[in-house]
Amino acid sequence: MKNYTINENKYLDRSIAAFYNCDYLGYQKEGNPDFINHLKNMSAVLTEIELVEDFIKVADTVMQDIKSIVENNNYYDCSVCVIPRSKAESHYKQSQLMFKKAVSSAVNKLGLKNATEAIKRVKDTKTTHNWRLENNTGNMPYVGITKDTCSVDANSIKGKNIILVDDIYTEGVNVAEDCIKFLFDLGAKNVILYTIAKTRG
Repeated sequence: MKNYTINENKYLDRSIAAFYNCDYLGYQKEGNPDFINHLKNMSAVLTEIELVEDFIKVADTVMQDIKSIVENNNYYDCSVCVIPRSKAESHYKQSQLMFKKAVSSAVNKLGLKNATEAIKRVKDTKTTHNWRLENNTGNMPYVGITKDTCSVDANSIKGKNIILVDDIYTEGVNVAEDCIKFLFDLGAKNVILYTIAKTRG
């Protein structure tokens, strides 16, 4: 696992610590963590049974890495949240929500506060990884988009140390930064971002 800093910008008013497991090299390229592509981007055409191996890989990776983050940062009292998918949750089949379920499973095994359902998208936003997709409705990221398009259980956030989880971090997209700022605005004590992969900058 590698660490880096997400610096403040117009989306985020402070720098935060971030961690990732491996580099994202491009789908089907040698050494790429394709299991996250399967679980998030191919889940519309694959059944939950067909995704079991990828589910286990995500859950195991998240569990090992978050355990390390908790131990190294004395974060035993933290809550674990997930950045919501780009479309309203009602848009997705259950198989398309298996990434979040895998994170939830890992959090439960670690005995941490499970806040994976705390942030839910209720209005569509554009899918930033492929804006040409048909029916890619909603806005591209802007300052405040998380607040405008998501419902939240504020009690799971206020006064808490948060580990915020996503599949891939790409600098300059600012979906994560806006979500982090939203958590701070809700009273989060501190936020660490963890993603399985990070695109090479």
